[in-house]
Amino acid sequence: MRPVLLSPLTRRITHTMTEPSGMTEAEMKPPPQMRRPGLGKAGRPMELLCNHFMVNYNGSQDVYHYDVSISYAHSTSNDNDAIANKTLCRAIMSKLYEIYGSSTFKGKKFAYDGEKCLFLPGPLELQRQEFDVILDESAINRSNVGGDDLSKRRKLLSRSRDFKVKLEYAAKVRMGAIGEMLSGQISDRAQDALRVLDIVLKQHAAAKGYLLLKDSYFSPLFGLADIGEGVQTCRGYHVSFRPSLSGLSLNLDIATTTVIKDCNVLDFIKDRFQPPNPHSIDWDKVKRVLKGIKVQTPHNKMVHRIVGFSEASSAEQKFIKKKADESGQVVETEMTIKDYYAVHHSIDLRFPGLPCIAAGRIKRPTYIPVELCEILPGQRYTKSLSSVQRQKMIDQARQGPEERRGVVQKAMDVSDYSSTELIRDFNIKIDTKMRKIPGRLLDTPTLIFGGSMTDMPRGGRWNMNNKSLAQAVDVSSWAVLNFDGRLQPPAVERIAKDLFRVCTTKGMKMVPPSVIYSEPRNNQRLPYAERVQLVIREVQSQLKQAPVFILCILPERKTSGLYGPLKKLLETKMSVITQCIAPPKLLKDQYLTNVALKINVKVGGYNSFLALEKNGNLPKISRVPTVIFGMDVSHGPPGFSDSPSIAAVVASREWPYFSRYSVRVRAQSRKVEMLAGLYEEAGSGGMIVELLLDFYNSCKAPPGSDRRPKQIIIFRDGVSESQFEQVLREEYLAFKKAFKRIDKSGDYDPKITLIVVQKRHHTRFFPPNGNVQPGTIVDASLCHPRDYDFYLCAHAGLIGTTRPTHYHVLVDENNFTVDELQQLTHALCYTYARSTTAVSAVTPIAYAHLAATHVRNFLDSEGGSETSSMTGRSERSTPINLPELHPHMRTKMFYC
Repeated sequence: MRPVLLSPLTRRITHTMTEPSGMTEAEMKPPPQMRRPGLGKAGRPMELLCNHFMVNYNGSQDVYHYDVSISYAHSTSNDNDAIANKTLCRAIMSKLYEIYGSSTFKGKKFAYDGEKCLFLPGPLELQRQEFDVILDESAINRSNVGGDDLSKRRKLLSRSRDFKVKLEYAAKVRMGAIGEMLSGQISDRAQDALRVLDIVLKQHAAAKGYLLLKDSYFSPLFGLADIGEGVQTCRGYHVSFRPSLSGLSLNLDIATTTVIKDCNVLDFIKDRFQPPNPHSIDWDKVKRVLKGIKVQTPHNKMVHRIVGFSEASSAEQKFIKKKADESGQVVETEMTIKDYYAVHHSIDLRFPGLPCIAAGRIKRPTYIPVELCEILPGQRYTKSLSSVQRQKMIDQARQGPEERRGVVQKAMDVSDYSSTELIRDFNIKIDTKMRKIPGRLLDTPTLIFGGSMTDMPRGGRWNMNNKSLAQAVDVSSWAVLNFDGRLQPPAVERIAKDLFRVCTTKGMKMVPPSVIYSEPRNNQRLPYAERVQLVIREVQSQLKQAPVFILCILPERKTSGLYGPLKKLLETKMSVITQCIAPPKLLKDQYLTNVALKINVKVGGYNSFLALEKNGNLPKISRVPTVIFGMDVSHGPPGFSDSPSIAAVVASREWPYFSRYSVRVRAQSRKVEMLAGLYEEAGSGGMIVELLLDFYNSCKAPPGSDRRPKQIIIFRDGVSESQFEQVLREEYLAFKKAFKRIDKSGDYDPKITLIVVQKRHHTRFFPPNGNVQPGTIVDASLCHPRDYDFYLCAHAGLIGTTRPTHYHVLVDENNFTVDELQQLTHALCYTYARSTTAVSAVTPIAYAHLAATHVRNFLDSEGGSETSSMTGRSERSTPINLPELHPHMRTKMFYC
């Protein structure tokens, strides 16, 4: 890579890199979230149905909030006996209403969140009062309260069946705040009022016995489906109240969760672990999966919660059995679990050589033969799914628009909100028919390919047939590495020859591969990292010049254990672009064309241009130097508590084009959504300063003009409405600090447009037939009454129901018109270089997500010894080292 000459700006940044920013308090104040400036007009009007239902609620009646405290009746001030089991708390409160509903509550129904909050449509004649509640044994048994040994259980039941419930007046919730919000006013109380309405629906679902998970409710009544390994999907629905320009609406959508199969524990173990015989089971692995799961013993219908497994088998595990003789003296007898069940329950165990389930308390567990335990239905499975399970779950959850619309309508009908006394008491009236909303269809942007050939995509798709790359790269040297032992040398050579042919057909100036090397079979038993090092060392010795890229043939692509070590070595130590493939048996030109697209953009080419981009007609941003940022945080998979979150920021370069992006990544504390390292007082100044400097060095502005970006457009992925203020306070201000760092005089202050991108929501659109067309946009009727937001479906929904992307414009200092910003967002969805389709969210967001996911492969699963400036801490406060990218890789799109 040639050295970049230091410009005056570069020298100034380098010189002041360790100086404080010196921002005043006034400059540190973030702007308020902007109001909607108007509605868009571009495009062809259309009418759509959506899975929202109008709600008639005037908010004239205030709701009264009471704090709830539930404890055991015989607890003392020193006991830690607060009830945390939500199912039990709901049963207690239901019993409370059964006893005191007509007297204390005057017949008023209440909404209870299962923890500390109770809401009523009118006040009670009390400020603070304590009630006694007695539950029958069956209700306690369902909630798994009390001991697991029968004699201990009988002793504790006298204590556990009596409860104390304290109600204390907390506040009056002003429900009129909802009306103020719907009229476009800012109301701090509106979210509290909406939360009350959500809890009313949760109380309604709890009364039906549904499994409650946040704002989604599940039940086997809606359907169970097996996805293998002892796990099932359970269907349900999501509901939430949403404010809109046309009034309050209820968003209802289909939801799916995973539950553990209700079967015998041994049958689950067979499905999940598939041991060759019962005596080869790895009980440590079983414990990690089943710990916390509730089981029932059929012979006495008692419920137990698994805390582990015994070290000894049922035939060897002993305990002391206490029994009073005829004289009243307690006699202690030592016996095995196997003998106990034979003598006292007349049960002869089939597998006395297997360990017992340990239930109850960890220090003093009750042991139960594993073969006598049945897993209770309706328990969520929270462990990571295998790739096979995940694919089955996706396939089962996938529904076409007609089917989904019918299922949503059926869920509304089954919910029976209109005839429920609780909902009527809170004066909520919900229309049972889906909302009709106006939408528009935006024009499809035109693309330019090699030789100035143009094409207008149809249905969000295009192809490379008879087209060449817009700007193809020169490849003076490349190599092929084969790690797939099933491929013989002639087959590898044929793959290389076919790829060479396709790449040259698409316009790349390319030579045949300099080296074609297959890994020796005796290497395949070595650790993955060692295999990679040996092969790379051998190829290096055969190459006469550094390769532009290396094609790596893997047995499986990203599921291969070679993928991470390979990318880590070549992208952090050697600055070599790689393209990994796992070729199908029938290798077609279409497959190789997609590979050529990735290679071209990784090495530095352009696959296509927007006609508006090439001709300098993108609204506002083609006129003056503008940089587009994409920012995302990728969190570790469930079940990996030490896996950090990865923050990735990409920024456009080579203005006036917007198809190439530099990248910066950082590791940060797990599950932290705000990006760390955007601005830093010390060192390089943080990711923003580094990316702005790279933009400056690559900007193709006319000679003599200022190459500093005058406009900043930021697309931020992955934050909820409740975090918008935090984004403005921390991330928006990080940009302002970076500008101050670059120019201490304060003269450099480019305008910012900040847009949050949300993909995880529950709104769906239904045209008269099929899926919504690419380019469908909705910004009227359904959107927020005050905030500036819109829904855009830029991509083609080929399978299932299209999910629109929800854009929230928090700041627009560049003063885009509504149509300009919406059309720019739509056009950016057609610049994704990895495929010949428009993407669902703007390309910079897709690239930031790709980069974060890609760099996670660098993490050393064994702890490693690398040191890096990119470090984070997990929840256990153990250092996480993320190997640093080679400096030459930061301007390359290696992650594509």
